[in-house]
Amino acid sequence: MRRVSLLMLLAIFAMALQARTGLNVDKIFDGGYEKDSKVEIMMMSGNMPLNGVTLMQLFKGPAKKYASKITPLLKIDGADAIEQKVTYDGGKLHYAFYTLPPKVVKGRKVNRYLCYLDGPKQALSSVMLLYMEGELSAWAANRLFKSM
Repeated sequence: MRRVSLLMLLAIFAMALQARTGLNVDKIFDGGYEKDSKVEIMMMSGNMPLNGVTLMQLFKGPAKKYASKITPLLKIDGADAIEQKVTYDGGKLHYAFYTLPPKVVKGRKVNRYLCYLDGPKQALSSVMLLYMEGELSAWAANRLFKSM
């Protein structure tokens, strides 16, 4: 029983290390917010059924509590984007889609995307932050984000 628990703990630790993106928003994904019952955090890596995605991290939580924590970090990371689409509503960041500079892993180009949505317009109840990487195009990444 101890061996199984130790192996599970090591697997979770290895996944957490692998999920590090080198971005400021890592503080959100690794910030211990999963203790908040209103927060959803998901991380998937490896072979996924989503075409071209090799790593996906998702954070979803109450906008009133988390938007002010996420947006400053997102803006810093977005400053390095090679392409961006950003919209504001009432002076607040509502939607952001950043195409980040790709990285090279084992000789292969890996595209990276950072996506943000602060609830539906006029009803800012939840905030969603999504990081994706893989071989997928910006068009496919944006389509996937909008489907969530």
